[in-house]
Amino acid sequence: MERKSFLSAIFIVLLVSPASIMAKTLEEVNETRNKRQAQALLPIASYAGLTVSAPVFAALVTVYGAYALYRYNIRRRENSYQRIRGDHDSHSCANNRGWCRPTCFSHEYTDWFNNDVCGSYRCCRPGRRG
Repeated sequence: MERKSFLSAIFIVLLVSPASIMAKTLEEVNETRNKRQAQALLPIASYAGLTVSAPVFAALVTVYGAYALYRYNIRRRENSYQRIRGDHDSHSCANNRGWCRPTCFSHEYTDWFNNDVCGSYRCCRPGRRG
């Protein structure tokens, strides 16, 4: 019986001891991760007047606070559609006889029939209609 008790005590010690070692290791990993995340952010003045992505905006709010972002005029990009479209949503329309633009030139007219493919832009076709 003493042999079983001795072996049980050894196994209990072996089972319990890694828990404290693992806890210290996890704490060190979390500390280094937090340090790396803080180093990844630039000083707030470098973001002044910029529009940043949502994760960067959230990190800046966490680190510097909302008032600092307001003071430096840092904005969050509204959605991915604006990033894709931006100011370069120009492509052909009207079966390659027109071009999607925010506003048509003076020598073009807006083709309202083929306007659907342009999204928020207008289908501008050459020539004057009227």
